[in-house]
Order: sequence, then C-alpha cells, then structure tokens
Amino acid sequence: MKQSGILLHITSLSTQYGIGDLGPAAYRFADYLAKQGHHIWQILPLNVCGYKDSPYNPISAFAFNPLLISPELLCRDGLIPQSMLYQIETNSTVDYTEVARRKQPLLRLAAQNYLKKHDIAQYIEANAWHLKPYLCYLYLSDFHDNERWYEWPEEHRRYSDELFEKCQQTTLVLEAAAIQAIFEDQMRRLREHLSGLGIKLFGDLPLYLSYESAELWAHQELFDLDHKGRRLSVAGVPPDAFSESGQLWGNPIYKWDLLREQGFELFIRRFRHVLKYLDLLRLDHFIGYVNFWRVPCIDLKVPESAANGSWVKAQPDDFFDTIVETFGIDRFIAEDLGILNDDVCSIRDTLGLPGMIVLHFCFEESVPDVHSFPSDRIIYTGTHDNNTSRGWWNALESESLSKKHLEEYCRIYLPEYGPPTTDNIAQIMIEIARLSGCERMIIPMQDLLNLDESARMNLPGTALGNWKWRMTQEP
Repeated sequence: MKQSGILLHITSLSTQYGIGDLGPAAYRFADYLAKQGHHIWQILPLNVCGYKDSPYNPISAFAFNPLLISPELLCRDGLIPQSMLYQIETNSTVDYTEVARRKQPLLRLAAQNYLKKHDIAQYIEANAWHLKPYLCYLYLSDFHDNERWYEWPEEHRRYSDELFEKCQQTTLVLEAAAIQAIFEDQMRRLREHLSGLGIKLFGDLPLYLSYESAELWAHQELFDLDHKGRRLSVAGVPPDAFSESGQLWGNPIYKWDLLREQGFELFIRRFRHVLKYLDLLRLDHFIGYVNFWRVPCIDLKVPESAANGSWVKAQPDDFFDTIVETFGIDRFIAEDLGILNDDVCSIRDTLGLPGMIVLHFCFEESVPDVHSFPSDRIIYTGTHDNNTSRGWWNALESESLSKKHLEEYCRIYLPEYGPPTTDNIAQIMIEIARLSGCERMIIPMQDLLNLDESARMNLPGTALGNWKWRMTQEP
C-alpha cells in the first residue's frame, strides 16, 4: 500500500502569532495527518533564515530559527506569563518583520528565565563546534551593526576561541544560546509526538550556505574566497528552457578537496545535528554533490547572470563513502531535479538513494506511463518551488502540450473525473500520484486545499515575496 504524506512547512501552520510554530497547532496538524492515514510530514529547512527569509540561504548551517518557537509552550513551561501572549490578525502570508517585532520580547524574557534554571555553559560546551562560532558571529554582527563579516576590522574577520571568550558572558550571547536550547527542547517534544503517531518527519538540508553566515566566517578556508574573504566564484545553475540566463544564487562555492582532507566534517556534523530530530532528510540540489555549476567572479565582481559558468566535479565517491559509513543511506532522499548526467544518475542508483518525480513536469513531452514509474521514487504533484496545481493549470496556454497530454491521460485512465478544469485539477493530480508506480507520494497542502497561484511558496530565481504563504485556518 502506498505511503502518503503532506508537504507543509512549520511557518505555514495557522496560529494567532502571525507564523506557524512548534506548539499546539503543530500537534493538531500531526493528529490530522494520522487521522487522514498519512505517514509522512515533510517540512523545509529549520535553520535561522538569511536574506529575504529564505530557509535555503541560512545565516547558520546549524542554528535553528527562533521565530518557530511556540509562545504557548513558553507559557506552559513557565518561561513567560500568559499576559504576554498576543494575537496578530490572521491572513495568508507571514509578515516576518512584524512577527519578529512581536515575538522577540517573549523570546528574550523566556531566555532570561531559562538561564535562571539551567546551566547554559554546559549546553554551549556540548555544542561548541558550531554554537560558539554562531554566538560569536551574532555578537559581532550586533557590535558592528551589520552581518557583512568581510567588512569587519581585521581582528574580527576570522573566528577564534579567544574571540568567543571575550563575548561569552554578554547578555546577547547567553540569551541566544538559551533560545537555541529552548528550540531544541520544543523540537524534541514534537518529534516524540509524531513518532507516537507513526508519522515520519521528513526534513531538508540546503547544500549551500549564505555568504553572510557564521560558517563562512568561521571556516573561510573551505570556500572559494580570497585572503580578504571576497568571493572568487558563486553557485547557480546554467541556462535552460525556463531561464535564458540560468539562476545565479550567489552562494560561495565549496573547496571539495579541502572538505575531503577534513573528512567532510562540516557535512557530517550538519547531518548529525538535524537527524536528531528528523526521520528522513532530503539532500537539496543533489546534483551539486556530484558536479556543480561554478560562475567565476571576474575582478571580484559577482556577475549578473549564471550563463558564463562551467560544470566542475565535486568529490562524490569519497563523500558518499563517508556518509554511508557514518549514517547508512536509508534516511536520505536525493532532490535530483534539474540537469541529470550519467554520473549523477549512476551515483544515485548505486547508492540506492530514492529520487523525486514532480508530476507538473511529466506531461510536457508525451502522455506518461505513470503506472510504471520506479517504485523507489517519491512522487509529488509539485514541490515548494512549483506553482500550486491549480495555479499551474491556469498558467498553461490553451495549446500547451502539457494540457493536451493531461487531457488525453484523463480520457484514458480517469474518465470518471471528466476533463481537467480549474476546479478539479488538484484532485486529478493527486489521484494520478496515487495511481503511479511510486511507493511514496507527497502532496503539498496547497493542493489538498485546491488553492491557486497566490498560495505558491517560492518562485525560484526571485528574491522577493517568497516563503510567506500560510494557512488561514486549520484543516
């Protein structure tokens, strides 16, 4: 019997606080999943977000997003009084600025009360490898009034334990550490609830890190930077049918040879950190672990287009040998969308890594034999990077081959639904996923709700207006 799941990021849950969180709404959604017979809840990365609130451009590869902490659980745990609970008018988007303004006073008080009850030094030492650089980075960002570490004075431009010692007893550092500890406690309890319901939590891990991030600052030697920390190249993807100039992400490129010399420690620690709370982990941009699109920064200037890049091979054999030896392979999923060459496919298949199929892409060339799709793939109607199914259908031209092929598929296999329309397209796509040969299917919550393009989570290649959609009420 096919396993099914729902894709819904924590931020998209319906709460009175302007953003979804790890509190009661998450528990009720978990109960809803179990009642509906689903087995998987897929979310996006939980990292503290960087530029334009993107979870795929984090300012730390390890630190969790404080805005996901539940005020209600803080109150139940005695860390804030009930009088501090507030309400932001419910709407279908997250206003991150307003959420931060309203939630930060609660988080500060909760952190102060947490510090009275717990030995935060012990927590910091237990997580020293990643937490000390992050806390020091926060302190110096505040001290210099910006996060652009490459513009800081020379004495602050690289992390050292001596730097941390100078700031470790400051209020900012102690409170930030407490907030991370509180997040982990709330996350652990939610994971236990999900496990009790038999639901697997399926998370995501970005391949690249933000230029303005704690890890870039602390481990500059692992990235393609000059001696002053300036980018020599950046990541992206080449031009294709959807973009004449490709996608220029701007993230610094890894030096995979140096990562290998260090036993891929950065990734080993990243995986271990999130797998404490996740049952499954999607390797975002899996292609980049095999070969990556490198766009040079001529004269240290980031180009406006990704067109002048080139493919460079990473260290996939040694990397995945290390990953398999450390973790096994059963908990990983390959996000293998995009330009697949023989090396990418060979490594994925040799490892036995499940890949992904997105139905929106399957009708472009012909009527697909959906029933024969590989059983080990996970099938989606769409992902967080796609339009909703209703929005996708509405955007298709009347003469679109995708539209014609989908209409033909429905005549043959789903005559009981009639021809696809705006009103039934989401249900049709869900049913096609169910009929596929794939053993697991994931449906975005927007498709279950049959929402239009206004509910899209992300439009790749655009910096503004993304990551904001949320439910206005619980299902």
